[in-house]
Amino acid sequence: MNKLMMGAALGAMLVAGAGEAAAQRRAAITSAYSDVNLDRCKVLRTVEEGASTEWQCPGLKGTPLMIASGDERFDVDAGIFNEEFESTSPFSSVGPRVEWRLRGGQPFAIIYRLRVGGDDRPERTVLGVETIGRRGRPGCLVAWIAGSVPNANATARQQADQRAGSFRCGRDRAARIGNVADLVAAE
Repeated sequence: MNKLMMGAALGAMLVAGAGEAAAQRRAAITSAYSDVNLDRCKVLRTVEEGASTEWQCPGLKGTPLMIASGDERFDVDAGIFNEEFESTSPFSSVGPRVEWRLRGGQPFAIIYRLRVGGDDRPERTVLGVETIGRRGRPGCLVAWIAGSVPNANATARQQADQRAGSFRCGRDRAARIGNVADLVAAE
């Protein structure tokens, strides 16, 4: 009888361990990508003065990318617009792809690249990390990372993975990593 009870206990532990491992795999953080092609996005609004446009672009798993351009600067949001124009000080353009960070298969943050430069400046890039916005809870900027930072993409993923889930929009300050002082507006 003792051996039977020990066998049942061991079996229960193995099943519980397998269930826990499956739950961890489901909650694993992964990446998916979507292309940014403004010609394939829906124009939501255009204002001639200031040359501003808002687009809704295909995103991931029913979560659209929301892109705004004004005065030759771009802002990228996911889910819904967040009413904050978070962009660069110099003129910019949005990169061709957005990285979506997913936990358990569900998007929780995006990473996008802005190209910054003009006639009198060499081109540089900056990565933005944003939370996903939902109706009643807009997303926001979690971090700016200079494209010149070694392993900038890995740094952006780390910021998304460690900060986006608990980041309090309107309260917490976005991180600034690398030389971004001349690229992004002060908060």
